[in-house]
Amino acid sequence: MNVLVCSAGRRVKVVQYLRQNINKSGGKVITVDCNVNAPALYFGDEFDIIPQIDNEEYLASIIAVCKKYKIKGILSLIDPELEMLAKNKKIFDEIGVTLVLSPLDVIQYCYDKQETYNYLTTLGIPAIPTFSSLKTVTSLIERKELSFPLVVKPGKGSASIGINIVNNKIALKNAFSEGDDLIIQPFYKDLEFGIDVYVDLISGDLVDMFIKEKVKMRSGETDKAISVHNIEIETLVKKFISRTGFVGPIDIDCFKYKGNYYISEINPRFGGGYPHAQEMGCDFMDYINNNLIGKENKPYTNYRYEEDFVMMKYDDVFLYKK
Repeated sequence: MNVLVCSAGRRVKVVQYLRQNINKSGGKVITVDCNVNAPALYFGDEFDIIPQIDNEEYLASIIAVCKKYKIKGILSLIDPELEMLAKNKKIFDEIGVTLVLSPLDVIQYCYDKQETYNYLTTLGIPAIPTFSSLKTVTSLIERKELSFPLVVKPGKGSASIGINIVNNKIALKNAFSEGDDLIIQPFYKDLEFGIDVYVDLISGDLVDMFIKEKVKMRSGETDKAISVHNIEIETLVKKFISRTGFVGPIDIDCFKYKGNYYISEINPRFGGGYPHAQEMGCDFMDYINNNLIGKENKPYTNYRYEEDFVMMKYDDVFLYKK
């Protein structure tokens, strides 16, 4: 059984973890990226270079790779690609390839932060209040229903690019005028958590979750974190999963503010802090392997990891001859 990792990028550890698991049963991990200098390309068993996602030949190239390597399952590690793959699920089904990702409808809610908030609110899930109208926010401030500091950021951004924290009306107006498709949120950040979740592809049951308190971020990814057990977050995640159609690996960001917990973002893929979960015994690669061979994983019952273990990322290098 061979598995394809799309847009491998810098996610070396994810590729290594998957390869360790898939190789045990004689399968291979194939990596693809549009950039020959993507480090994770070289940590699979084999790799191919493909066009960028917005290239008209992209889909055909993915299908060709699937046929070339007899791929059974596909993972993607970047947000824009998730929607592209999900839109073409029928094509992959026809060639016997399983997409290890959530359905298109819920994926589309995740990439737009305003839609994420609207979706969660409709489901009765506490989320960070999100506004797309400067006029609405100004009115709320005047009525003292919203206060500074506020966060202005791209509604479809990633990697913490373009985020501005503003402390007065002038700064708010200036920041909001700097680009299109911006949103405004209150600064809910007493504590920040990342939750790695796996939902069974077959049963739809919650299989595992790993909760980490974020200590330091770098380029939008968790750089340092500590493992925690938290009943409030555990309950919130269970509620979220029970009311949605997400499956496979999910990365959820959550803030604690004045004693309450709010979901801020949902990434229906592996998050940058996933290695912490893997190293602590939450083996999502095993869950994926089971699902791809038609085996359901056991539903979640309790934490599988210990508290108070700190994860610290560090840089390494890799050389290849052109």
